[in-house]
Parts: sequence; structure tokens; C-alpha cells
Amino acid sequence: MWQPVSEADIVEGIRSGALSESHYVEVKEQARNEQIAQTLASFAIDGGMFVIGIAEVKEGNGSKRLVPKPLAVEGMIERIDGISRNAIEPPLPVTTRLVPVRDGTGFVVVSVPPSPLAPHMAGNKYYGRGDASKHALSDAEVLRHHQRRQEQADLGIRLLDAAEASDPIPSSERKHGHIYLVAEPLMPVNGTLVEQFLDDNEALLNFLVSGQNKCKKNLAGFDPTPRYATRIKPREVGVSMMNTDAEGAMQVPKPAGFSEQSILDIELLESGGIRILIGRGTATWTPGESIVCDGLALAYAQRLTFWTSTLSKRYGYRSLWSLGLRVNGVKGLRSHMKVDDWSSFEPPRTMPGDVYSRTITVSADALDSSPEDAVESLVGRLLKMLGTTRHHLGKLG
Repeated sequence: MWQPVSEADIVEGIRSGALSESHYVEVKEQARNEQIAQTLASFAIDGGMFVIGIAEVKEGNGSKRLVPKPLAVEGMIERIDGISRNAIEPPLPVTTRLVPVRDGTGFVVVSVPPSPLAPHMAGNKYYGRGDASKHALSDAEVLRHHQRRQEQADLGIRLLDAAEASDPIPSSERKHGHIYLVAEPLMPVNGTLVEQFLDDNEALLNFLVSGQNKCKKNLAGFDPTPRYATRIKPREVGVSMMNTDAEGAMQVPKPAGFSEQSILDIELLESGGIRILIGRGTATWTPGESIVCDGLALAYAQRLTFWTSTLSKRYGYRSLWSLGLRVNGVKGLRSHMKVDDWSSFEPPRTMPGDVYSRTITVSADALDSSPEDAVESLVGRLLKMLGTTRHHLGKLG
């Protein structure tokens, strides 16, 4: 969404209609705390922009026009922050910028990303937006939005199921557990931009390699790594970038030297999403013991958030994403970090179930500003069960 950064932008936005009130834009000359809370909450469903410092003037013929009316902006960032945290339930992350004019006056521009927790409440009422204004939601509307949130959560599970179902190694033939990651935009993405990107092999490889080091430094070289997934293959619903072992996994019989745990297939989808398969969810430590590669799961969760944020910017997409992580074949196994750990007399923690699976809904803005939160939401429970939270995230687990 276009946002003003100068007084000239404000004036031009009024002239062009970019700052006219709509489903995604609201302007006010001044606003009480209660009004600010209601307006911000109303944008939480689809995202939007609230600009303070623009007056609505009635003309003699009954029409209205917008006029810049800069206001004193000192303390406004702190004021908006307090309102978004304390007057809205649940608290709503927003970004507030000042557009200064002169003598301590200017405009206040508040950007509200779509919230995965929408709808939000202000003053004991849930708020949403119509074509050009906010309104309190009816009970039926609130129920519909909560049902949509559940559908979004279910989508992540379905995406992981589809990723696992498309694994070229049947479950009966796997020697190792596998890792699956998915990211899917929850609103339509510009199809033309997606098509142009998927047709540009050089851009695809640059995109892939850009994620190589977007993880903890000590995990960047944990194989299989993105830098070797250079074989580009068209797929029915997108394009895959895979390494030689991912290519070999689709052949019958398997080629000489094939290694299941080296499989890496990163698929960019026509929908704008990402699907990743890694053949090294577990690894053989000794002839009688396999271990969980939780460090590799963490590394690719970090890369996934980086790649997803990068796609958001490339496609001009600022809405919600569904992200998911699954690791199978892990029941009774301990972490690879614990095989040489003699610091504790307690037995190592092992995975209670055969499958670890986690899905989240997160905004494009949150992926850009705080990707570590999304990463922890995806992989934190896995690390806690294995007792490796302190090592990987620097926190007690």
C-alpha cells in the first residue's frame, strides 16, 4: 500500500484520491483515544492506513473535500503505541510514522497489517470496516471471522499433508524421517509478477542462494544446503529447485550414489507460496540409533521466513501467510545436539510421537520486522521437547 512520507505526498494523495476514505484508508483531523482504538481495530481484519492531520470540510453544495491540517505531533508515537497495546484486545501490532511539516507539527501515519488474531476488540466491541468506514461487528460477523481463522489453521495442515503426500520416497521405503515446510499466501497474489519470477531462472537461483546464510551461523553448512539445489524443473503447479539426490529420488531404480538424507527440493508455487522437502529429518548416528536433526529444521524454518518475506516484497503482498513445519519418523529419538552431551546425568529427552507438526498464521509485516517470532512459533515446541532450546535459541527449554 502506498504511504505518504512528506507533506507533498499528503497533498498529492488528497488530489489523486489515494487518501480518500475507503476500506483500507481512514483520515481524521484529530482523534480521541477511543476513536483511535476503534479505527485501528477495524483495520485488523484486512489491514489499512490511518492518517491523522487531514480535515474533512463541507462545501456549500453538500459535498466534502479533504484539507491538510497538520497537528502537534510530539508524543504521538508513544500515544498510538500505548493505545494499540492497552486499549485493543488482543493487543494489535502497528507501525506509526510522523510526517513533519514545521514548528513541531505534521501528520501521523499509522499502518496496520492484517492480524492473524482478527477481529480485535476496542471498548468491549469488535470492529471491522465497510466500503469507507468502520463499524461494530454483529455477533454473526464475529462468528464468521472466527470460523475463517479456524479455516486458515486447517489450511496449514492440509498444505503439510499435501507436501508429505507428494514425497517421492514412499513411507514404507524411507530410511530416515523427512522435513516438510510450507508457506502459502492467504489472499490472492499478483499472478503476473509470480509468472514473471517463475520464468526467470537466474532470478530463481539468486533467490535460492540468498537464503543460504539466513540462519544461525553454525547451521548454515548443515547439509543439504540451498546452494546445491540448482536443478530447475517445471512442476504442475510451479517450479522446483532441487539437488541431484532430489532428482534421483524420482527415478526407478535409484541412481548409483543416491542418498535419501541429502534430498532437497524447494518448490515455488503459482499461488505465490513455497513448499520444501528435506530428506534429513533424522539421521543414523550409530548402527543401532537414529537422531533428530532439529538444527536442520531450525535452519530451514529461518530460511523459510526469510524467503517468504522476500516473496512478499517481490509480489507487493502485505497480507497474511500460512506457514507450516512437519518432521516425521522421530518417535523415541533424541536430538543430534545430545549425542556427545555429558553435562547432565539425566537421560536425554526423546520425542514422544512419530510426527512433529506446527502451523501458524503470520502477517507479511511481522515476517519482515520480527521473523524470529515466527521461527520460534514453528520450531520452539520441537526444541523444548528435545531439550535444545537453550542451545538453539538461547532460552531455557
